[in-house]
Amino acid sequence: MDSRAAGANQVAAAAKAGISERTARRIEREGSGKGRKSRQWRTRNDPFAAVWDEVAEQLALEPSLQALTLLEWLQERYPGDYPDHLLRTLQRRVKA
Repeated sequence: MDSRAAGANQVAAAAKAGISERTARRIEREGSGKGRKSRQWRTRNDPFAAVWDEVAEQLALEPSLQALTLLEWLQERYPGDYPDHLLRTLQRRVKA
């Protein structure tokens, strides 16, 4: 970007930076990526949507509960509905 600002052409600036011309064109077109907005939509359905009110109620009663404890509680209450691989998802939701 500095070479381009100094007046070098695309080929020379890309070579000086050690990147391909194609990458240099993309960076110049899109910017450096620092101002990129994060997405605000979900890409998957929330597996805890149906029971989140209950989970939030448990957290309100005992704020120090860990996500693992909550997942075990959900597994006892709803057998087969909440497998172990949902632990990280629940950890993110509890943290938020």
